[in-house]
Amino acid sequence: MSDQQFTWPKGEEIVYLRPPKEEYYGSLPSYYPNEWFPELNLLKENWEAIRDEILAYEKERGVITGMGSYSPAAVTGNDWSTINLMSYMVLFHKNRKKFPMLTKLTDQIPSITTVTISVLSPHTEIKPHFGDTNGVIRAHLGLIVPDPYPTIAMKVGNEVKGWADGELLFFTIVQQHSVWSRSDKKRYVLIVDFVAKVLEDKQVEICAKTLGSQTYIFLYKRIGFFKHLPEFVVRSLCFAFSTLWRVLLPIQRKIKLGFL
Repeated sequence: MSDQQFTWPKGEEIVYLRPPKEEYYGSLPSYYPNEWFPELNLLKENWEAIRDEILAYEKERGVITGMGSYSPAAVTGNDWSTINLMSYMVLFHKNRKKFPMLTKLTDQIPSITTVTISVLSPHTEIKPHFGDTNGVIRAHLGLIVPDPYPTIAMKVGNEVKGWADGELLFFTIVQQHSVWSRSDKKRYVLIVDFVAKVLEDKQVEICAKTLGSQTYIFLYKRIGFFKHLPEFVVRSLCFAFSTLWRVLLPIQRKIKLGFL
């Protein structure tokens, strides 16, 4: 790792985690310096406008509740609520129309692969879990952080940090991570995944393979038959699902498909 910019570690392979063995043994760090990723400064510069658009939505439509998509993490206490605008380059067209200013901003940053509004209720814990791939880096933009670390905090690997209003927090999503709030007020952050410049030529491949892996995980957790497949069959299925997503992604980004 360079002290000046993000570099891909020697010997690090892009991995896509899936059950039953979800572990990461690579050498990426838990967190990253903000100055390594100036391409996301546009979000930081407009954090108040992003916050205000979300609060205006809640005032008009009601509070954001429930998971907007499948979550790999167990939640205890109260509620963790999200609204997805993009997930591994899949566009949620209906949600994007609800947040036009946020959509316009994130569309100006082509390396972004995921955009999610995340609201953590008071006295709630997101249990330790692994992200999908080391092919993306996750950034959290603090929008409303009612209490500092350690009242509201996140643990990535063995390191714990908190958020602050208007500040970005970069971390390796594929590492095991957990979140807690012991505050009496809700925490709002914007979640953004992006592909670092060193991997920008692999962006579509990373997203398609992650979506292929997610498709397998969806079936694995709902159909018992998938839990007993040999590894070579699982690899073949993930390859087939990923190939399908390579075809679907450019179509879906233009046209809302009925099954998404």
